[in-house]
Amino acid sequence: MQPENKNTSVPDMDSIRPKNFFSRLGGVYFSPRETFTEIGRSPGVLVPIIAAIIIGLASGFYLTQSLDLESLAAAQFEEMVRQGRMTQEQMDQQLPMMSRFAGVFLMIPAALGSLVLGLIIAGYAKLFSTFAGSENRFKAVFSVTLYAMIAVSIIQSALLIIVLHFKNPQAIDINNINSVLASNMGAVVAGLMGEDALPKFVMNLLGYVDIFAIWMIALFAIGYSAVSRKLKTGTAAVWLSAAYALIAVIGSLFRGRAG
Repeated sequence: MQPENKNTSVPDMDSIRPKNFFSRLGGVYFSPRETFTEIGRSPGVLVPIIAAIIIGLASGFYLTQSLDLESLAAAQFEEMVRQGRMTQEQMDQQLPMMSRFAGVFLMIPAALGSLVLGLIIAGYAKLFSTFAGSENRFKAVFSVTLYAMIAVSIIQSALLIIVLHFKNPQAIDINNINSVLASNMGAVVAGLMGEDALPKFVMNLLGYVDIFAIWMIALFAIGYSAVSRKLKTGTAAVWLSAAYALIAVIGSLFRGRAG
């Protein structure tokens, strides 16, 4: 009888050993399905949560140093006064406080906003996967959501920093910061034909047709199908696209009334 080789299980242990954060993040760019499948086997969330907070804080801090937040706050208040949503006296009272804490008001949402949004998206993914008759773990779904959001936000933030470096801060509206990259159809149409070329609702709606949003939806669909049983990528994409389209319509209507 041949003696038992005690090392025969070592390769199997190495093959299932969870990859580190940076290996997973790189895999999201170059081999998303394989990476998300591996994440599903060991869906750690602590490291991506910390990474999301750090990236949000860094992006928020850069914006506070690059933009003239006091002038932006004053312009927003003046527009609200013009629309009758605020009196001049209220503006004079609130503007000093807003100017003093504008950086804090920007950095807190930047740091925690992605986590809150990630929880909402993961919760929706868990819900629609249940309706679709598939099975998954919320921790795996949430981990996929975080990695996809981090991967997209790194590229988006890097491009934004490059553009802001060459752009006049006075010409930037903090409410439409994503249009600075001209990554959506609204910004493209406005640049080619002017901001009043189409009805305001249509322009707002085109603003949601964004290359980064499409990329993120694609990553979500691949990831959720990879960590779920009986969930196809196409099915996940339909559910995600339907929710995003509804948000786009509601958001466009709201912005149209507010404007």
